[in-house]
Amino acid sequence: MMELVKILFSKVLPGCMIVMILGITMPSQGEPGNQLDEVTAGPAPVLAVMTEAQSSYDLGNMLQPVDPGAAREAYIESADGWRRAINSGINNGRIWTNLGNAEFRAGRLGLAVAAYLEADSLMPGDATVGSNLALARNQVPARFDSEGVTVLYDTVSDGWHVLGFDVRWWMAGICWIGFWVILAVRFARGTSRSEESEGSSLAWRGGLAVLAAVAIISGTTVALDATEDAWRTPGVLVEESVVRTGNGETFAAVFSEPLPEGVEFDLIESRPGWHHVNFADGRTGWIRSDHVRMIGS
Repeated sequence: MMELVKILFSKVLPGCMIVMILGITMPSQGEPGNQLDEVTAGPAPVLAVMTEAQSSYDLGNMLQPVDPGAAREAYIESADGWRRAINSGINNGRIWTNLGNAEFRAGRLGLAVAAYLEADSLMPGDATVGSNLALARNQVPARFDSEGVTVLYDTVSDGWHVLGFDVRWWMAGICWIGFWVILAVRFARGTSRSEESEGSSLAWRGGLAVLAAVAIISGTTVALDATEDAWRTPGVLVEESVVRTGNGETFAAVFSEPLPEGVEFDLIESRPGWHHVNFADGRTGWIRSDHVRMIGS
């Protein structure tokens, strides 16, 4: 039994720790930048579109110090290219990140936040996406303080998203398999408690407890990430919009001023031309559907 315990602490648990360490990446610094080589290549025409989009983005970077207006046009052209590639069927977190970067530099903050949220839904916990999303959110002039269950969930999920979705999935699987292997070997050996030293018993019980805890916690966070879309339908304002008490222009405004692009919300219900939404501070209202971008739609 002691040999099994040694294997547990020398092989299985260090393996889990290595997976954890490899899953932690440093957030990007400064303004976001695109990387074409991280985007999955598609058919030749689509790859040509993505290459052109990247070239327009690079051109914008070159023009930014000398001609901001021309640089903005280049960034918009880049964003249009990334969007065409997405519409053609290339759908992954990196291409959405590139779209968000182009929109951010073009000054279209709402579209940038929306693109980063799409990337985050495809790559939960990715450090680059999280850093760029936080940078874009900090530029939104209107902020809402979360409350209740939403703030609790968001605060806790920020902690587990330090590790990527795939890393936590593998951790859960490895530790769960390790738990059952050790338990099966334990019963197969048939060692009675009277034949077992106190140190040996404590070691294997502790090992099982650690493996079970890591498997349960990792598995739970993976399940929550996978099912979040079922109970939250997020969206972003992509244009300045007046929030109203009902689904029509004649209803009174909820806020004293229109909300700027980039403000996020959760969808409550939809009616023709309008969305009933809930903001992070608990206030609700109706906004025009052509002023928003729903995530995952």
